[in-house]
Amino acid sequence: MSSVLVVEDDSDIRRLLEIRLARMGHSVISVGSAAAALAAIDRYGVPDAVVLDIVMHGASGIDLLRQLRDQPGSRDLPVILLTARDLQEDRKAAQELHAHLMQKPIEVASLTRILDRALTS
Repeated sequence: MSSVLVVEDDSDIRRLLEIRLARMGHSVISVGSAAAALAAIDRYGVPDAVVLDIVMHGASGIDLLRQLRDQPGSRDLPVILLTARDLQEDRKAAQELHAHLMQKPIEVASLTRILDRALTS
């Protein structure tokens, strides 16, 4: 079982991700902001993977991912970025920061496949 940190400011989407990831057999910690994500990592340690919304109140998912990539313990952490936007800048940031990018609405089969692949690479 892998630990997955979900960082999503929309509580409905966050809850759906929690349920789906738990059904996949993962241990899930979910939070609603970048600051709460950093606090969760301080408290529970670096997870095996992160599912991270790009557009959030306060710091964006890209900002948080940059902070994670700057830390030795999370430099190679598998991250799936979620976005409802279709922007070249998001695709470029995901590529530069070595993260997978998924469009919302989230297709469960795609999330499962990408997360499984990220955790085994």
